[in-house]
Amino acid sequence: MSKRLTKKELAKERFAANIGAFCCPLCGGEFVTTDTGVRCRRNHNFDLARQGYLSLFTGRQTSHYDQTLFLARREVFSAGVYAPLIDEISSLINALGIHEPLVLDAGCGEGSFLAGICSRVQPGGMIGVDISRAGIRLATSHSESIMWCVADLAELPFGSESVDVILNVLSPANYGEFKRVLKPGGVIIKVLPREGYLREIRQRLEGVAPYSNEDVLAKFEENLQVVQSTNLKYQVNVNSLLWQSMTKMTPLSRRHQISGPHPKQITIDLEIIQGSRA
Repeated sequence: MSKRLTKKELAKERFAANIGAFCCPLCGGEFVTTDTGVRCRRNHNFDLARQGYLSLFTGRQTSHYDQTLFLARREVFSAGVYAPLIDEISSLINALGIHEPLVLDAGCGEGSFLAGICSRVQPGGMIGVDISRAGIRLATSHSESIMWCVADLAELPFGSESVDVILNVLSPANYGEFKRVLKPGGVIIKVLPREGYLREIRQRLEGVAPYSNEDVLAKFEENLQVVQSTNLKYQVNVNSLLWQSMTKMTPLSRRHQISGPHPKQITIDLEIIQGSRA
């Protein structure tokens, strides 16, 4: 009977198969794999964590998202709240016709979204990156063949023109870095909230102004050529437990008091923009 590989051993194989896409966050040099992780030519070493992720973030942890938020988000994804979005993004990636694309989820959080599309597309590799170590640690509990990495979107540890598809789902963006690491002919798929997104939560938060994505959309259009844009709007039935998880995953609820009973449904209202380098 063959020995069952540990998470760290499986992660080592995945990173080794895609090592050419990565580069040292300290000097930009190419990596080679080692027995414990990766090393660049200037001998900057980065070891794989026992849980199976690689930390290539060299700064101080500044993420405001903690384990409570990430666990709540895991519950929301498990309840299927974002299943239509997962289906839509999977279809977009498959329609690109790129043979075995290397897919990067920039700002992956606890990884549920990337894990959801993993079985629906045929990638050459999948990488989930987030600055939060707590999020990435939780992401490693997914069983899908994904490379998880702690890294800063402002200094992505990837070589120039190394990634086919960048996903940026309800997360901040760094378009300078996105354009640098994107291959010619590659695409960036950004998901941003529209005015009705989580409307029922916003209506119950005291002192929260109506949301507009105009500034975020303008920034995207300023940096990228828009290939296509679609809206995805639907409602999800919620019970008290799901309502609690959805409010906990929303950073706004930390600064504002929620009042009133939970609604029977909650609105998901998103814009999906596909862009390329101009």
